[in-house]
Amino acid sequence: MNSLPTAVPQDKVQESPVPHWKATSSWALAFTFAIGVFVFFNGLGDFPLFNPDEALYAEPAREMLKNGDYLTTHLNYIVRYTKPPLVIWVQSLLFHLFGVSEIAARSFGAICGAILVVLTQAFLTRYLNLRAGLVGAFSLVSAPLFFGTARTCITDIPLSLFLGGALMAFFAAFRETNYRLFATAGYVLIALAVMTKGPVAVVLPVAILGAFQLSTGGLKQAWHRFFPIIGALIVAVLALPWFVLEIAVTKGEYFQEFFVRENFQRFTAEVDSHKGPIWYHVAAVMGGYVPFSLFLPQAICDAISSIKEKLKGAFASSQSLVARVRSVSEALRTFELRQSVQYFALLWLLITVAFFSASVSKLMPYTLPAFPAAAILFALEIENAIRRPSRLRLLVPIAIIALIYTVGVFVCPIIIARLRHVPDGLLQIAEPAFIYMSVLTIGAVVACLINKRIMAVAILLAAQVLLCTLLTPPLTRALAKHWEGPIPEMARYVGQFKEPAFVFDMRKPGVPFYADRQMSQAWTWATLTSELGRMKRGYVITRARNKGPFLEMPGFTIIKEEGLYLLLRFDNPFDPKEPYTPSPGIHSMQR
Repeated sequence: MNSLPTAVPQDKVQESPVPHWKATSSWALAFTFAIGVFVFFNGLGDFPLFNPDEALYAEPAREMLKNGDYLTTHLNYIVRYTKPPLVIWVQSLLFHLFGVSEIAARSFGAICGAILVVLTQAFLTRYLNLRAGLVGAFSLVSAPLFFGTARTCITDIPLSLFLGGALMAFFAAFRETNYRLFATAGYVLIALAVMTKGPVAVVLPVAILGAFQLSTGGLKQAWHRFFPIIGALIVAVLALPWFVLEIAVTKGEYFQEFFVRENFQRFTAEVDSHKGPIWYHVAAVMGGYVPFSLFLPQAICDAISSIKEKLKGAFASSQSLVARVRSVSEALRTFELRQSVQYFALLWLLITVAFFSASVSKLMPYTLPAFPAAAILFALEIENAIRRPSRLRLLVPIAIIALIYTVGVFVCPIIIARLRHVPDGLLQIAEPAFIYMSVLTIGAVVACLINKRIMAVAILLAAQVLLCTLLTPPLTRALAKHWEGPIPEMARYVGQFKEPAFVFDMRKPGVPFYADRQMSQAWTWATLTSELGRMKRGYVITRARNKGPFLEMPGFTIIKEEGLYLLLRFDNPFDPKEPYTPSPGIHSMQR
């Protein structure tokens, strides 16, 4: 079905017909939401906070609740300017309602992940069909990077929900009769995204929607339906007051730290050792969305082919540059609804990845706002593969996936045996997972060979969801035991005492979370010995590799040694004549 011609007056825009929403679609959403909640919450509180990322949000939320300061966020009881406070506000509320715990800290990210999965399914069901909705949703819920991040208490999944929801709302506003409702929802979601991560929440939607509407010649209708001036006021009213108050209270320091350092400098220079190559986020999408990412090259090529088909002859029939641009817009305006969804998802994916690839500082979760677009393209590709006569379009990617898992059965023990510092029992967890996925994906290949294509896709999706459900609890417990080990127990121990306590030679902002007190941070031996020399007694949590040097110094007693970590008590053999006062900056856990 064709897009709206520009000749239609703005006040009489005709709606693009879309499939009627059925009761079965609503029941399917409820089913998917229940699956998402189960998968994301399964064993969510069975392992301690992972340092440093989770602790950088959970500990400020705990301190916010304890101190009652809901304007400025703190880490280890000193001001932290790195992010707006929405996620920390919600986590603090959850701590108030359910008590301070790991599951309360992670619940907001998990529920946001489940909601985004359902929104993606609703979008695909509305503008394609229910099968596409289920395919896209279940690929998203079991994509490793999306799934893993949804089970942590960081900002990237809430940001992805607000940005993805806003983009889908604006797409709907261009096609639905109640467009004001959808556009308003889009602006509210952008405001929430701004309160989650800042200016990127405005830049990305404007870039994606602007490119889509400009290239399809829909700017006039978009201006009418999106009412951007009122929308900007909605975003400003919801998001600006906190920023203004925070900048005023901190006398401009927040502007310098957040807007200049965390946004401008992070984009233009390396910040916190997060530099990556230009292809970093392409790899993050392909690796983080595996195994479904193996379908993305075909999906992208199909989308580009559709565009080329529409543009065929557009340039040849026009002479001037203006006429050629106009002919391109007129050609793209004739997209059917299915093609329009495909083109929109392509722009969404490519612009998001390109934007974060242009940034000097890079982290894998930055790419997550592109994952709903990847799920939409994947669902479209599956629809194409099911409908077309040739089985190869579906068979080849599934066969490659089966081959990877089958080879993994034999290669996995060799690789793990050669790795250093791996968690205990990792082979016992990984090897059965590879066998399980090998058997099921081979079953999907067989289903495809006998032309049971829907069954093949169902097996692939069900296998991946079951893998996440069964593998994640033991894997996260093993990783937490290896990486975090006795850190919570050691922190609770030193939390009983009033004497100074140090975290030395490691970045563990989760220690104050479990100690329920302020901790000192020392990175060098010179700093640590200088501080300890001015006190009667203190405690040190450090890496076990530092055991030898500590025992060579007088006054140290080992209280606990476990795994990678060491807890010591220091009793000064000399008698400091003055009370201990911490040096400036000794409590800062930011590095």
